[in-house]
Amino acid sequence: MSKHWTLALVATLCATFFSTLARAEKPNIDCSTIRGACYFCGNPDQARRELGYGKRVNLNAVRFWMSQAQYEKRGDAYLDEIVNFMRVCDECGYKCMPILFNGNMLNPATIMPEAYEKADAYATAAVNKLKSEPALLMFDVMNEPLCSPYIDQAPKEEKEKRKENIWAFLRREIALVQRLAPDAWTTVGYTTAWEIEESTAKMLDAISFHDYSDRRENIGANFKLAAEWGAKLNKQVMNTETGCLARANPYEMALQYCNEAGMGWFVFELMIHGRCVDEHGVFYADGTIRDAGTIAAMFGCYRNRDSRTVVPTNPNREGKVDRALALLRDALKEYTSDAFDYRRSDKKKLLDACEVAANLLEACELVPMSDLPTTKIEEFRRDENADLWEIRKFAFGLAERLKEVAQIF
Repeated sequence: MSKHWTLALVATLCATFFSTLARAEKPNIDCSTIRGACYFCGNPDQARRELGYGKRVNLNAVRFWMSQAQYEKRGDAYLDEIVNFMRVCDECGYKCMPILFNGNMLNPATIMPEAYEKADAYATAAVNKLKSEPALLMFDVMNEPLCSPYIDQAPKEEKEKRKENIWAFLRREIALVQRLAPDAWTTVGYTTAWEIEESTAKMLDAISFHDYSDRRENIGANFKLAAEWGAKLNKQVMNTETGCLARANPYEMALQYCNEAGMGWFVFELMIHGRCVDEHGVFYADGTIRDAGTIAAMFGCYRNRDSRTVVPTNPNREGKVDRALALLRDALKEYTSDAFDYRRSDKKKLLDACEVAANLLEACELVPMSDLPTTKIEEFRRDENADLWEIRKFAFGLAERLKEVAQIF
């Protein structure tokens, strides 16, 4: 063997050794313990406050989108904003999963070979900036690679070619991230388990998929397939997006599947805000919540759905509905000596009677929990000029609802 071949062999063996050593030093992450939410806020004070809401329910991770376009526009200032956010997260007890590229609404020009150089430059700057941050959990190299019109609207004969364009780009960027940060974990947020593609999945440290299924049968099938991929490739599996009210995918149902499957999870999203305000989100800006069932599910508690054991509530179990109706009748009987005059109604007396009725209905979940009567009562109390006729109509409506649920004529 020539001297040059010997040196080349030694160099190759050393490179392999140190590469293996570097990968062996990756942090030990138990993905089943991840309890996260998709969330980003560039205002540190607001981020601390809102991350504090998540700590009430023991959240420990956040997942957020980054932008090549923003980096190319703002440069290091943009990356500094990301770093500052991650340091706030670390301060608040969270790990972070930054998403480098986004398949949603993908501009195909950005993933073609002629655009590789620009994508590489962005990914290199981002990974080098973030890889040493204590809050880093792992890099999500691309969110939902195939979820875009580029794929959905592709002519049948071009669809597979277009998919391969994305997979080729993704393989390149996964390898780049792993070269730049050999001790960092990588994943890809596949849209569903059916999107998982073997050549990319093999490269990853963990498999992640999303679930917005509208029926339990479909959720089960998605989770089952994801678990099968994990077993096949000997990798941990987690769900990095779930929960959408407008897709018949309630948080409580989705989280139950995650917890029963032993998979870590990220809900979409922490806060009720922005363009998704009416379908996504757990906390309002003031720290109140949309749905108590979601919070219970985060702690592993779920509603009883077994009709054989469910006990219907009985608001009149101790005669309280009868007494509440008597209070309402008494408050509504306000007359002058010769004619009915609603303007003589006693506002406080009316609202006190309304509150008793409302508390019965809310405690027994007999009214929509997104339209609480106690909310309206507080509005009436705060409004010095509240219309007494409107209060009376409201009180009468509560009485009618109480009679209906308690089956009282």
